[in-house]
Amino acid sequence: MSTSTQSRRPSAIAGLTYFGSVLVVGLPLMYAVYVFFVDTAILFNLNLGAAFLWQILLLAVAFLTGISVATKVAERVLKKFSQKVE
Repeated sequence: MSTSTQSRRPSAIAGLTYFGSVLVVGLPLMYAVYVFFVDTAILFNLNLGAAFLWQILLLAVAFLTGISVATKVAERVLKKFSQKVE
């Protein structure tokens, strides 16, 4: 195997791990957080459906929550993977 392929392998594994954790953990969590916020707003009759800025704010909070949890999952997976390789 060439040295350029060996030097790109850790970054490729890290990228695939991060992408996989976003798909498996981040997006479902983002959806769940967004639905929770919207249902809570409906429960308290806040009428956020008409306010576009509130929807963007809720979506941003849900996105940041999903991405931060996916990052933590990817870091733990990569840490366990690197311990097994060594």
